[in-house]
Amino acid sequence: MSQENRAWKGTTGGGKLGQEGLLFLFKFVNVRVLYPMIAVTIPFYIIFGLSAYKAIYQYFHRRWEYSSWKSFRKVFRNYYLFGQMILDRFAVLSGGKNNFEITITGQEYFDQFINNEKGFLIASSHFGNFELNGYLLKQDKKKINAIIYGGERKEYQEKRNQILRAHNINPISVQDDMSHLFELQKAVNHGEIICMPCDRILGSPKNVLCDFLGAKAKFPVGSFYIAAQYDISVLSIFVAKETTKRYHIFVKPIQLQEEEKSDNNIATAKALAQNFAKELEKILKQYPEQWFNYYDFWAA
Repeated sequence: MSQENRAWKGTTGGGKLGQEGLLFLFKFVNVRVLYPMIAVTIPFYIIFGLSAYKAIYQYFHRRWEYSSWKSFRKVFRNYYLFGQMILDRFAVLSGGKNNFEITITGQEYFDQFINNEKGFLIASSHFGNFELNGYLLKQDKKKINAIIYGGERKEYQEKRNQILRAHNINPISVQDDMSHLFELQKAVNHGEIICMPCDRILGSPKNVLCDFLGAKAKFPVGSFYIAAQYDISVLSIFVAKETTKRYHIFVKPIQLQEEEKSDNNIATAKALAQNFAKELEKILKQYPEQWFNYYDFWAA
């Protein structure tokens, strides 16, 4: 297993009883009541997750050139926002009355792609609260086939998958035998949407070095190769948390300049990956504290 896999497991904490308790609680209680409690838990996550803490600290210190003290304060804010967004997910999964205000920039791109006969790729990332995207951008014209992490607790996965399917989303877990790729190919052939994380290589050799926040970083190229191979469009979607009650969704196509276009699928995939990195960089300049990739993303 690669270093980045060991450094950050990506599971939702709380244990079985804790997660079931939150799902029950949020049916009756406003999620924002629990926000202040997150601050109490942050020192625990810093002490017992030093590798993740060091990675996000260096992100603020090196990439944004913040002072040591400001970088530490940004880490604390980053953890606090991350905790809020996890609670927001449980609030939505509970089916309770925790409603959020939504602003969408680029709705016209999403509508255009939805009404197109061909399917398309949604390039997701570990920015903001992307998992809420399927609930907030509701539509029933095309099924969304979303690659998701399969290591969560059974109870959480079952509840999440139930809600996802109710919103026309088909969750696909990554399998060791790579059978998930066949599901994605089937979805593309049926003119459906595929959704894949495009900012974490997870040890895959299929990656490309991209210019990102002033340095070279590895981005996965597999999802973009699928887009190139099947000649489907790519749409980036970022879900930023702006206040305790409001989310802002940014939708934008990942397009190639004329000089970047090629008949070679690998070259096309690499160009798409670099352009996605540019869009991710733009959104991070607006919301630098909402980057939740807790490992050394720029490691050689």
